Amino acid sequence: MSPPSVAATRGFFVAAWAAVVLWQPGVIHGEVVAPPLARPQDQSRFQVGVFATGLEYPTSMATLADGSLLVATSKGGPSWLDNYIFASQSGALVRLVDADGDGVADGPPQTVAANLPGLVTSVRREGNLVFALSSQGGKQAILIWRTGASPADSLEPAGRLSFAFPAGHSTYTLATRPSEGGGTEVYFNIRGGNSASSPPEVTVGISALDGATFTDDGTFQLAANSVHRVTVFDDSGTIAVAPPQQIARGLRNAAGIVFDSQGNLWLQDNGIDASEPHVSLSADELNMIPAAALGATVYDFGFGTTYVDYATGATVGPTEGTVEPLVAFRPLAGEKSEGAVELAWAPESFPGELAGGLLVAFSGKFHQGGSANDENPLVLVNTADNSYFHFIENQIMGHPNGLLSTADALYLSDLNYLGLFGNAGGTNPAVPADQQGVVYRITYVPEAASRCYPLAAVAVLICRAAVAVRRRARRGDRRKPHD
Repeated sequence: MSPPSVAATRGFFVAAWAAVVLWQPGVIHGEVVAPPLARPQDQSRFQVGVFATGLEYPTSMATLADGSLLVATSKGGPSWLDNYIFASQSGALVRLVDADGDGVADGPPQTVAANLPGLVTSVRREGNLVFALSSQGGKQAILIWRTGASPADSLEPAGRLSFAFPAGHSTYTLATRPSEGGGTEVYFNIRGGNSASSPPEVTVGISALDGATFTDDGTFQLAANSVHRVTVFDDSGTIAVAPPQQIARGLRNAAGIVFDSQGNLWLQDNGIDASEPHVSLSADELNMIPAAALGATVYDFGFGTTYVDYATGATVGPTEGTVEPLVAFRPLAGEKSEGAVELAWAPESFPGELAGGLLVAFSGKFHQGGSANDENPLVLVNTADNSYFHFIENQIMGHPNGLLSTADALYLSDLNYLGLFGNAGGTNPAVPADQQGVVYRITYVPEAASRCYPLAAVAVLICRAAVAVRRRARRGDRRKPHD
């Protein structure tokens, strides 16, 4: 990029140019800044704020009884990168409080559960039970906790569902809801290989331990490339678990699942990676299982014989007996979205055309952030017609991951606002990669358009201008929109 002309470096343009030069994605003058929303009409009616910083790879979130946030965090481990997220050996559940209601956490996180097996990828709460999913290799488990008399109290361990995964398999997400027959339904995914479904003889064991017991004796075997559920009963201090039921098959990695108000189950699925780095063979998908089918019909979504080609949008493979995706996430005007993670419904307070929308976070390129990560937007799907748009554009954040909707706000976690999954070179910077996690808070403010926020407006203009310049530079050698 060449410097501006002398004529363009006077007055406002001097300050604006200096800010663009100093600006890095997610950072102005070394401070974490909130990402701008993609559409101009949303920028004038929403406020996006930095709720909390300095978190250890924050993945998933839930609310406690008083409305405070419960956040799943993971400490990075030793690997080819220091503080590497996928080598995490320990995790924690931390509590963030905003007692004064200013949209910013009042202080540092309070640890309410420590020393979880690493890479805690999902956390959910139903009543006085908290469910946390650990994906650490060899120690994958659904950990069950009880809340204390106060949300500030430490969680008490109540039981554990332990998995026995074959190599190349794991689990990444939970969804919970009250069961009509009492207890809590807990849904979880079983991830298989990258490009081919696991053969029927490859199964995953699940056992109830540490205060949890199955209502039928034995260790159960689960099919891979699937979603299963168990029903958990808290009976006089004992965790009783009904045998698992398979809900869906033909899924590569359904790493985000959520219920709607009608009881339908919505789930994403990650597409197949091509042999070339950062190129997808198949598109990430959004799928739905009707409420009446849950536990009655095992839906087959086609992996690994049937998929939507990322480049062309064509369906590849046999379709008989498989369920077509509602949405295949392909580039919008050349802008990508890849690596879908968690899902959340738009808060009730969001305006009419966004109400009922389903938000999808995309992690994007491995170990990349800002302008280097052109696959990591926050997407909003209109489930009435399955159209979608980028609510927050790509090339802004690091690795968006967790989503949580409350009555008046949407919370979005970014694993590392610089896009790092660890620190390279064998030495740590002033702030290690596993302490650069952020939670953002998005709220609808109807009167915002009539207010004056000069500094915020300038920051948004500068941020968007810098992104546009970087994109134009990057597109100069782009041959195909799907590259």
